[in-house]
Amino acid sequence: MQKTAREWQEEAKKYQPSLQQDLLQFLAIPSVLDTTTATFQQPFGIGIETALQFLFDLATRDGFTVTRVADNMVVVVDYGPNDADETVGVLSHVDVVPGNASAWRMTLPFSPKIVGNRLYGRGTHDMKADLIASYYALLQLKNNGFLPKRSIRLIFGSDEESDWRDMKTYLAQVGEPTLGFSPDGAFPVVPGEKGVQTITIKFQGETRLDSDWQLLKFEAGERDNVVPGVAKAIVSLPNNFDINQFLAIYEQYLTQTPLITGIGQYDDGHILLTLYGKAVHGAYPEDGLNAGTYLAHFLNRFAFEGQAHAFLEFLGDDNHQNVFGEKVGLVFHDAIMGDLTMNIGKMTYRQAQPSQIRIQFRFPIGITETAILTQVQRHIGDLNAKIFKETQFGNQPHMVNLDDPIVQTLESVYAQHTNTAKTYKISNGGSYARLLKRGVAFGGQFPNVEVMSHQPDEYVLLENIPRAQAIFAQALYELSK
Repeated sequence: MQKTAREWQEEAKKYQPSLQQDLLQFLAIPSVLDTTTATFQQPFGIGIETALQFLFDLATRDGFTVTRVADNMVVVVDYGPNDADETVGVLSHVDVVPGNASAWRMTLPFSPKIVGNRLYGRGTHDMKADLIASYYALLQLKNNGFLPKRSIRLIFGSDEESDWRDMKTYLAQVGEPTLGFSPDGAFPVVPGEKGVQTITIKFQGETRLDSDWQLLKFEAGERDNVVPGVAKAIVSLPNNFDINQFLAIYEQYLTQTPLITGIGQYDDGHILLTLYGKAVHGAYPEDGLNAGTYLAHFLNRFAFEGQAHAFLEFLGDDNHQNVFGEKVGLVFHDAIMGDLTMNIGKMTYRQAQPSQIRIQFRFPIGITETAILTQVQRHIGDLNAKIFKETQFGNQPHMVNLDDPIVQTLESVYAQHTNTAKTYKISNGGSYARLLKRGVAFGGQFPNVEVMSHQPDEYVLLENIPRAQAIFAQALYELSK
């Protein structure tokens, strides 16, 4: 059943009415981690359980062998010989980050909507559209009567946006496939993914009754792997400082700083400041505008004292616009994997209460977690803090040999479909592929397409769904024939 790239593409287009209907239903499921509804039968809550069951029912409808494994955290869809010595795995996840409906304009996060050539909804980009495209790719092979020599297994996980407990359990109980890819990255093939390390700085917010300037509250960010798009602070001014003057200074700062916006309000004796930056995936902080560090940068010009001053100085001076770590002595570059990056994903200050800063690093081969932790410790300034390195499953840098057949095959397939030269790229993000010795990310982000994962008004281009399906179909064919 050897086909040209064009033939794969034309065939994939025929599936789009059915695929689109299934995808719209899938996107409407709020598959966000919910510990309040977690049980043994639904380890990550009702939303994620509903999404897993949706895929189970989908595969059953289409005549596949489908099972629940890994303590009910994973759905697997099998196709091919039961006695095959080798397996091609496709690793995806059903869970998504929260929607934050107030920031959306085109639709509500879990009310998917087609506008022009775009499909909006939480999870369209990361990664429900590509999950469904890979599923339909396998269905396309099945309907063609293709009989693979290697078995093919679609592995649908459920904890990728959190702690990867699903895959840790799956690999321990089932084991890893011979080789595989995750459609949770980018085209062309991604044989290397940077390491991920999260550091937490914990300290006590203090009450300085002798200080004229009071930082009562400061908060920015909801997740470590997202550049905060909104930051808020509540401050108390000295008695002799004109409120209108302060608000005018804030307005001037906003006006003079490109691309950020905000509002300042006086309420019940306090000033409430809100600043809007640009939220993007934390793997690429250079593409965002960190609202938290911008707001700290503004406040740091005033005479706050003690831990409030140390907090604002660390964020607003020492680490403002510091995505490559130069201000904390962490500039590091690998010839293949590129630069270390850092994202301050969560910032919380509470007067007289526990407070914290959480920083997520994406680092290449050649620098250690200990080195990263040490440099942060050296640059905490006057913060009276304790620093913790979080242990994360699968957090080390990952690299598959560029000569490995899986890299060469996927490079070739993509080149055929795009009329481009064979090549690869390295990712700052992390996919389940990094858990396999011979695992790579492959799709579905096309070059020169806006990265919308984790952002308000997340969307995917409709025309790219059949393109991805066709590429995945040929890839599975070539890897398993």
